[in-house]
Amino acid sequence: MLLVFSDLDATLLDHDNYSFNSAIPALALLEKRGIPLILASSKTREEMVAIKKSMGNQHPFIYENGSGIFFRKKTSFGVAHSKIKGFLQSLKTKFSFELFSDFTPHQLQQYTGLTGQDAQNATKREYSEPVLWNDDDNKLKNFITLIEEKSLIATQGGRFLTISGQQTKADALLWVKNAYEKEYGAPVTTIALGDSENDIKMLAAADHAILVRHPYKDFPQIDRPNIIRTKEVGPLGWNNAIINLVRQL
Repeated sequence: MLLVFSDLDATLLDHDNYSFNSAIPALALLEKRGIPLILASSKTREEMVAIKKSMGNQHPFIYENGSGIFFRKKTSFGVAHSKIKGFLQSLKTKFSFELFSDFTPHQLQQYTGLTGQDAQNATKREYSEPVLWNDDDNKLKNFITLIEEKSLIATQGGRFLTISGQQTKADALLWVKNAYEKEYGAPVTTIALGDSENDIKMLAAADHAILVRHPYKDFPQIDRPNIIRTKEVGPLGWNNAIINLVRQL
């Protein structure tokens, strides 16, 4: 059995307009072959549900960087958002940063390009808080040390540094893989796709890994053999890589 795990922003979704149109041929191929596509993102559960609906995707999904999994029912591995936000508020006297949940509607649109219901869905966080870092880079290491002392992690995504509990996309991938193996009684082979630092552990945990080219930055560093790097950007790179790899497997 084959499972595909994919990041969303700048991977399956275009970085600038959030479209997945360029990936439709590959999505159709997965559907035709009965290969589940498990979306894995820093996005909230409400955001994921809306995106899955637009794609016609009815498979399990991973949200808030692995802190939450929906497989038949919601399963939580995360630290409560209120606890994370409270701790971050206490650090504002030492560092300069903005919390996603404090953004005004105008700021949400400015920083994310999201409007309307999509923006509202992005604010409904359960287990994580994205941070917009405005301070010196040399202070970031100290900030992350303080985060880790509270058994939290800071994960760099496309636009934000996301603070959450220690559960990662990689942990969630392995959990979902195990759930499928138990349910179907067959070994599972995994493919993972991502573009940013917060995807590295998930890519390392998969049997086959695809780094999708980002439109504005270099590939993140990853130490694993036989990784595929796309020539094309975003959903077009996603599309071509999936078609080529699935046909080989």
